[in-house]
Formats: sequence, structure tokens, C-alpha cells
Amino acid sequence: MDVIEVKYRCEICGYIYDPATGDSEYEIEGGIDFKELDPAWVCPRCGIEKDQFLLVEGKKTGAEGEGPMALMILALTNGLWTISGRGSYSVTREIGRVFINELKKEDVKFKESRSSLESVKKYFKRNKFAGDIHYDLTDDGAELEIKNCRFFGICKQLENEGVLITTCPYTNTASMAMEESTGYRYRINKEQKGYGHRIELKKLSKI
Repeated sequence: MDVIEVKYRCEICGYIYDPATGDSEYEIEGGIDFKELDPAWVCPRCGIEKDQFLLVEGKKTGAEGEGPMALMILALTNGLWTISGRGSYSVTREIGRVFINELKKEDVKFKESRSSLESVKKYFKRNKFAGDIHYDLTDDGAELEIKNCRFFGICKQLENEGVLITTCPYTNTASMAMEESTGYRYRINKEQKGYGHRIELKKLSKI
């Protein structure tokens, strides 16, 4: 009879904490259960906190991004890209608009760029979409850095397959927040950085 191994997988980078082997990075010996780890312990690969780890039971832990929700997002995004192609800009704007409408329900006002981006940042950090978010306003837009993005694996797989629709909810919402506060549309330039992304929003045209 097989012994069920209880392991924990990092949602961001896929690192597996195995109690049998412990964690050599932080000099944690084998035999220590995940729940017994110090509350301040973080993933040795990407640095995310313990609460971003998922319980995995059985010998097979599964490939990164194989969860039903991840597969659904991948399938929907691939389908939208097939249909819309370069017209996908309207798709990303609508993704952002959905989150903007949620924030408006919380009485968030999008009247000024910095406060708008700060409201979006607080919303996504509160809902654990990312480990941390930094932004700087520029003369023609904004520069953003998303760290430990919960959707990193999905975005990376889509980019590897040549799908240019960005599923990053923060990127799309930040773009729409800037649009609402300035009256301009913004071009999104996104590049991978660590287990997150560096994003540039550049002013494109007046609405």
C-alpha cells in the first residue's frame, strides 16, 4: 500500500516543500511538517509567504498550471486570441473595466493618477493577487513592477505560445485606472521579471 506524502506547493513558482527532505536553503532538516515552520518562513525560490502554498497529497504533485481554474483561463484566453487577433486590445480593456467597476462599488474615485493606482494596488494586494506592487508615474504614463504574481505561470505559458492578450488583471486594471483619471488610452508593454512582470503604460491617444 502506497504511503500518502503530504507536500505543499508554492502557487507562484511551483516550488514543493517536502517534509521528508526539509529546506536546505534555510537549514531546515527533514521531518518538519509545513505547519510547524516558522510563520516568517518564505519560499526559498521566489520569496512568497507561507499562505501562498497549497496542500498537495499523493506522490504526483502535478505540473505547474494544471489546476482547473488555470486551464479554464488558458482556454478562454487562447480562444479570444484566435477570434480577435490584433483586435485583442478591446479584450484587455474590458478585463480592466470589470475590476474598475468592482472598485467603484467600494466608492473608489478615479480622479487623479497616483491615488487611482494606489487604490488598485491596495485592492490586488488585499486579495493576494501579487506579493507586492510598485509603481512610478512618468511624463507620459506609468511604470509598474508586479512581484510574485499569482498569474505568473499562466501568463508565461501564454506568452510562450505567442498569445499576446495579457491576462494580468493588475496590468489591465492599472491601464483602465489611468484612462479614467486622465482621459487617455495607454499602450501596455510588458516584460517578464523574476516571478512577476515589469509593465510600462505609455500614453497613446485621447479618448
